[in-house]
Amino acid sequence: MKTRNIFEKGLATLLCTAVFAGFAACSTDPVEREGGKLPDKEPLENTYVLVRSQYSPVERAVVYLMVGTGTTSDPMYCRLNRPAEKNLTIRTAPDESQVEIYNTSYGTDFLTMPAENIQIAGNGQITIAAGERISEKVQVTFKADGLEAGEYLAPIVVSSDDVALSDDGGILYYVVKVRKPEVGDYELDPVNTTVFYVNTSEYSPLLADVWVVAKEDLMNYGAPNVWERTYGNIVNLRVVQIGYDEAAGRAKLVLNSDIRYVLEHADLHIRPLQDKGRKVCLSIEGSNCGLGFCNLSDAQIADFVAQVKACLETYDLDGVNLFDRNAGYGDVEGMPAMNTTSYPKLIKALREAMPDKLLTLSDYEEPTEYFWDTEATGGIEVGKYLDYAWSGYMSEDEDVQILDPWGRIDQSEGEMNGMMFPVNNHLRKPIAGLEQSQYGAFAVPFYSATSSFNLNMIGLMNLWVWRMLGWSSNNILMFGDLITNIQGEYEGQWNNIISTTLMVYEPDGMDGMYGYGVYISHNPNGNVFDLNSTTLYYGDYAKDW
Repeated sequence: MKTRNIFEKGLATLLCTAVFAGFAACSTDPVEREGGKLPDKEPLENTYVLVRSQYSPVERAVVYLMVGTGTTSDPMYCRLNRPAEKNLTIRTAPDESQVEIYNTSYGTDFLTMPAENIQIAGNGQITIAAGERISEKVQVTFKADGLEAGEYLAPIVVSSDDVALSDDGGILYYVVKVRKPEVGDYELDPVNTTVFYVNTSEYSPLLADVWVVAKEDLMNYGAPNVWERTYGNIVNLRVVQIGYDEAAGRAKLVLNSDIRYVLEHADLHIRPLQDKGRKVCLSIEGSNCGLGFCNLSDAQIADFVAQVKACLETYDLDGVNLFDRNAGYGDVEGMPAMNTTSYPKLIKALREAMPDKLLTLSDYEEPTEYFWDTEATGGIEVGKYLDYAWSGYMSEDEDVQILDPWGRIDQSEGEMNGMMFPVNNHLRKPIAGLEQSQYGAFAVPFYSATSSFNLNMIGLMNLWVWRMLGWSSNNILMFGDLITNIQGEYEGQWNNIISTTLMVYEPDGMDGMYGYGVYISHNPNGNVFDLNSTTLYYGDYAKDW
């Protein structure tokens, strides 16, 4: 087997560099005064206001749109030089006339973002309460309607009868980058259904877009690759949780700050994945609050389903993955006990509310172990409402587990005719109403380089023997949270794990004739870069917000 890594600077790093380089000629809040001269007294005695994006320390911010009818939003706020002596009202509005002035001043050629394509919440009015220096954030929404691909400038000007404007703080310039869909040069794997998880607390979802696997002819050195493909048909985004609003008694859909940022900047972080045919979904798990999928009331189910539906529609996502872990059942005083009907009801309600969305399930521990028993589930055949279910067992503390709900693997370990028999430490039963072709029987963790479970020979043989015996009923490949190639004790595992998995899983992967090389591709056009570049830096796909 031959594994190769091909790299160029990461997309996130490139974007940041390009943005700041593009504005190198621009003034970025200079502070100048003649030597020995004290600042004017008047500005120190007056209250001044400036306007900023939450994600930019200067008076410029960048947002992304795709040609079509989509939208993107950015949080904007006002800041004073000193606490307000009274409640202050500040007005904000787009001003197309400022584009020509900006282009003339800085030698740029930005297109004008039409004012009708910009909407500011609250009719553009912002209030700063007495005693405060910073306002609440308001959403500025940009619409792609009628726009061609290009770079637009959207100046947002502020005015007020209550405060003065600082020299450089009266305008916030949004650079709106409108792009066409990126298809790339590589085919998304048409044979396997590959499932990736991305933890947005660490990485941009674009990490799922850089896997290029080549099937290599090892018997004919120098011959063209048999094929080159990208992977990650389904990309599940984390961290999304089910939480509890004690005051209202509600089950809440909780988006942490990282996933919320990704969703609000979907044109940058999500649409490139969808452009290439990937399904991007939310993976919902527990929050250790004692409330989870297994102890919801009917009213809480209806409310929670409505929240999930609204979120998927707002951000144009493809579906939801349910992964009931870390709920904290029984650990929080006052929370109801688990029951066997709540989770099935939730699944049924989600499907009925969103028949056109992807609905998947991670089969894991007690919450799903009774899904075979329709009497326990209140007559609901859970599998009839799912597109897929797959193993949720992806611990680095055990070898790759092959779940066999249909009973062909009936022992935890052993030998058969001198060969290692597939290992399964987690016996499961078939989910009622779910076909074998819809069930992913194993999940591959990204083990550290020093792990004793690093797809050693036992692990390899488990997967290979299971496949060789013809017990695999589908081509569902599921991987744990994605990592980068260089990441402390995980260095090298980014490419080793997936290439080794394919070597033992593909029908002819163990005959010595073919190898599976992992390439790294991350330019906007999907092209592989310099063959001599062999390093992928950790920060390339680390979150940059």
